[in-house]
Amino acid sequence: MTDPTDCKICGMLHAAAPEDVVLDGPHWGVVAMQDVPGMLMAFTRAHDRGMGSLSDAAAAELGPLINRLSARLTANGAFERTSVIYLGDNAVHTHFMLLGRKPGDERIFDNAPLLARFAGKDRDGARAIVADLRAALGEPAATHPISA
Repeated sequence: MTDPTDCKICGMLHAAAPEDVVLDGPHWGVVAMQDVPGMLMAFTRAHDRGMGSLSDAAAAELGPLINRLSARLTANGAFERTSVIYLGDNAVHTHFMLLGRKPGDERIFDNAPLLARFAGKDRDGARAIVADLRAALGEPAATHPISA
């Protein structure tokens, strides 16, 4: 792993409050985004050039990770389904957003409905979802500092 001070995404786990960290694994990190319930960012822990350049280990974990997070987001009925938005074109990490979708949510690809979610900030609600996801993944509560 690289020095987190040199890369914004490498530093996300260090900058995030422990209650916002879903996963701090050797190949993937997952954090809550912008205090919006059900909005998560997952990213490779190592620098890469996007999809197709993942390590074998990161690639092997990708599908099961998306599946487990999505299943858990919809399990309690707060979200009807999830959307995965690939964001790997502007960083040296493969990263994507996983977004819990409520019944009746507008399409997300005309940007306005996605950006409107930032108006629905609820730190406690977002962190409750993180704690639930962490428990479902069998991850311990996050602590800082994270050692490399």
